[in-house]
Amino acid sequence: MNIGNKIKALRLKSSTTQEALAEALGVSSQSVSKWENNVCAPDISLLPAISEFFGVTIDELFDLSVEQKLHRIENMLDYENELTDEMFNNTREFLLDIKDDYDESHPDRMDGRIYTFLAHLYHHRIVSDSRYVSRYARKAMNLHPKAKEDQWLLQKSEGAVIWDWNARQHNGTIEFFRELVDKHPEIGRNYLFLMDNLIADHRTKEAAEYLGTYAGLADHKEVLIPVYEANIAFAEYRAEDGWKIVADIEAKYPDSYDAIFEVAGIYASNARYEEALERYHRAEEIYITDHKDHVCMDHLQAQARIYEILGKYEDAVRYVEAQITFLKEEWNITEGADVDVLLEEKRRLIEKLK
Repeated sequence: MNIGNKIKALRLKSSTTQEALAEALGVSSQSVSKWENNVCAPDISLLPAISEFFGVTIDELFDLSVEQKLHRIENMLDYENELTDEMFNNTREFLLDIKDDYDESHPDRMDGRIYTFLAHLYHHRIVSDSRYVSRYARKAMNLHPKAKEDQWLLQKSEGAVIWDWNARQHNGTIEFFRELVDKHPEIGRNYLFLMDNLIADHRTKEAAEYLGTYAGLADHKEVLIPVYEANIAFAEYRAEDGWKIVADIEAKYPDSYDAIFEVAGIYASNARYEEALERYHRAEEIYITDHKDHVCMDHLQAQARIYEILGKYEDAVRYVEAQITFLKEEWNITEGADVDVLLEEKRRLIEKLK
């Protein structure tokens, strides 16, 4: 059904005459008649008024397929910095309405797609709202630096470190991933998330046991075995053993993007920033030489952050600009939330140069 037929159906359903609709929209009744007879379509500027008149969303004026609607939602989440309550609620209701039927009509789909969309929708709101939490908490702390609740809000919004073990431990997440790998022991990625959280909590004995299981999986990544061995060593305060493993990784995988990138992260995690930069530069060179499947810009982000930590703001700006260029050239993204965040980051860094 095209938009003319849709307008006619909505008009008849609401017992509205062509004249009444035309008057409400500020057009002639002949125009409405032409729409309904598919002689022409209403001007795009009239769509909000038409949707408001009939109490429907603009999307509902068009008979888009479910896949087309999902694609539009995907673009909305990628390009919009903030979602209005109407956008959020309409999207949520649509996804909730179709999730059961969609799952039944796609029995071979195993990626929980509608639930993933719902998770992305709520995460988009979290990220958007957290910017305001951070902004206002910072303003409040400047006015009242002794106010404990503002510090707590800032920590929650920015993921800042907190010394209280009870607040920073990850047992809830660990138990979820433990159950997940028990249910699906063949999927390697879940072991990685489990080990990440175990190591962060210094639960290294458990992490080593899961690493042994991961190493025997068909889909494991060979280079990650020594990487996690090194991280376990550092978490157990065996720095000498950890750095020996790191040296062995670099000797064995000198031209592997994954290996050098992970090694750079280990140096950065140990605050050895200059050495980390050397590895990130090397990872970047490997990426430029051989893209392989690495459609990412993680090495650019890391270098921007380290340069800022070192107070080298011009270099930090340069790598933020490199990220903007990457989005344009690799993913054809020239506007939207991702670009806006980087532009704000660039402005913030330029201020530090003054």
